Amino acid sequence: MVRSRDRFRKLRDGRGAGRRELPLIGIVGEIFCRLNTFSNENLVQCLEGYGAEAWLSDLVEWIWYTNSEHFRKLKLEGRIWTAEALGAWIRKRVQKHDEHVLVEPFREDFAGREEPDIYEILECARPYLPREGAFGEMVLNVGKVVYLAKKGAAGIIDISPFTCMNGIVCEAIYPRISRDLGGIPIRNFYFDGTQSDLDRDLGVYMELARSYKTEPRS
Repeated sequence: MVRSRDRFRKLRDGRGAGRRELPLIGIVGEIFCRLNTFSNENLVQCLEGYGAEAWLSDLVEWIWYTNSEHFRKLKLEGRIWTAEALGAWIRKRVQKHDEHVLVEPFREDFAGREEPDIYEILECARPYLPREGAFGEMVLNVGKVVYLAKKGAAGIIDISPFTCMNGIVCEAIYPRISRDLGGIPIRNFYFDGTQSDLDRDLGVYMELARSYKTEPRS
């Protein structure tokens, strides 16, 4: 991880200091589709080509979410003081330690872009999609949209495979979130292997994001 960090730092060509002046675009969506560049037609790279800084939601949030759901169910069933609960707690502690070891070399590089605690994401989602009434990536995506907007994002993109239930549910909720957050542009991109003019659509979207970023907020 340290060698990887040093190699990334060598790529800086003088633009690094101004990176935070670029429009920040949060990326959420179905986990595999948003992380696999082939599946999403290199959307993040194309987005950066338009002068955006992309904040791509990571994989680890799903681990913390499933852990939190495990503890919630144990509590609901009155089994919070059991051997199973103790095992879950130990597993979580080990996972947290491993995460800390892997992320620590990048602390300076990720300053201001730290991933939130899973319970913060869930609370951000609660007004729109409470965890008690829904399950899965849709809850995380809705909560992450709110969190990223609070962190200064100029726009949010949701990447999902075509007919993905999580993406469809989120798309129905995003207009309300956008209104509540001052009109932040939120766009769903669905991928099914057919040809699409992704470059054109991202160009149009970035114009909306830049307008949102430069408009004064009350």
